[in-house]
Amino acid sequence: MRYDETDVWVQQGIEYHEKGELEQATLEFQRAANANSPIGLFLFGLSLRHGWGCKRSERRAFQYLQKSAEHAIFDIQQFVSGRGSKLIANRELIMSIYELGQAYSHGWGCHKDKKTAAYYFKMAADLGDADAQNETGRCYQEGRGVKKNMKIAAKYYRKADKQGHGIMGNSWIYKEKYCAQSSIPSPSSSTSAAAS
Repeated sequence: MRYDETDVWVQQGIEYHEKGELEQATLEFQRAANANSPIGLFLFGLSLRHGWGCKRSERRAFQYLQKSAEHAIFDIQQFVSGRGSKLIANRELIMSIYELGQAYSHGWGCHKDKKTAAYYFKMAADLGDADAQNETGRCYQEGRGVKKNMKIAAKYYRKADKQGHGIMGNSWIYKEKYCAQSSIPSPSSSTSAAAS
């Protein structure tokens, strides 16, 4: 299957979705997903999660979102290791990593796991997703899946704010005591994070 064919199905699905023709949109996303299109997997997964033009199935949605995120992570690993000539993972695929965090956070199609949710939020945040930056900030602010650390929370909230996705009432993130450089541990090694 050539990618240009799956791109056509994805684009048609988006057009149907924008016109409110959700059943037809989902059929196009499913065609692309069945051809292993990373974007098709992502959009079909979202359709299943929300019941857009199809029977809602959080379990199946999780499986499709997970496959889409695997494509993004593979692309990133190839690029970082020098085996890939360019970073292919685009915004939609980075969003699939964020959506996996949401699934683990809420137990949508999987068991709730705050630590795993924080791991995926941070991965997407570090790749520039503003929603994931806010979620990562919230994880560190509240100690959800990671050790509470207000400096790290503020750093992620500031990243989202710089992209125009600030949260009202978060002016505290610019206070000097929260602007000091702090190393950011990964959620899996959060026990080494310093408490604020």
